[in-house]
Amino acid sequence: MAHRQTHRARLGHHDACNHRLRRDILSTDQSYSRRVVMKNKINFFDMLKEQSSYVVKSMTLLNEYCTTSKEELADIIILLEEEADEVRRQLISHLNKTYITPIDREDLFHLSRLLDEIIDYIKTSVDEIHLFKIMPNEDLIKITSTLLEMTNHLFDAISNMERDEKASTAAAYKVKHLENVIDSLTKHAYATIFESDDYKMIFKYAEIYKHLNHTADVADSAMDFLLDIFAKM
Repeated sequence: MAHRQTHRARLGHHDACNHRLRRDILSTDQSYSRRVVMKNKINFFDMLKEQSSYVVKSMTLLNEYCTTSKEELADIIILLEEEADEVRRQLISHLNKTYITPIDREDLFHLSRLLDEIIDYIKTSVDEIHLFKIMPNEDLIKITSTLLEMTNHLFDAISNMERDEKASTAAAYKVKHLENVIDSLTKHAYATIFESDDYKMIFKYAEIYKHLNHTADVADSAMDFLLDIFAKM
């Protein structure tokens, strides 16, 4: 959140472009918000699904940002993070007002928090890529591409929680497998940058790799927690 004001200043220079990209790229599924409240019954699974959709959208844009360095994409990720925060606030508000929940309210709260944390790490990565003026390289693109695949499986796992435990579990294990892949990719990326004598460059890229690896770790933790929920059901 530390660099939000800096990004907001840049945002003014991209208003026209952002409006078009926000319409064409984000395509935020407002139908989720209309569906989560049906006949005064809150569907918490749909709210988690909506949160996880923001994870995918944010990661899609981060992957493209790392490939193209288009500043307007970074600005849109900031907007996505704010919208995702609002979804989480609504979920917490409904939790506080709902007497009976489909699973333990503490579990709903914690899983939502983990999804929020993933988006926060994505935004932090964007902030520092901009701050450090990071240029795309092969390792960075491989890591973000794998993270994008990982978040797509995470979305599948969350989306199927309510009605298809088998499909949800299978998707969760795909996320966990890709966490190991990202761990290996990150180690290779560290090994590559440490061959350089440019210590400033080493520090900058190491910070980005650390945040991306943490993103994968939190996604893995979210899937561990999801599997724990199924074990209790």
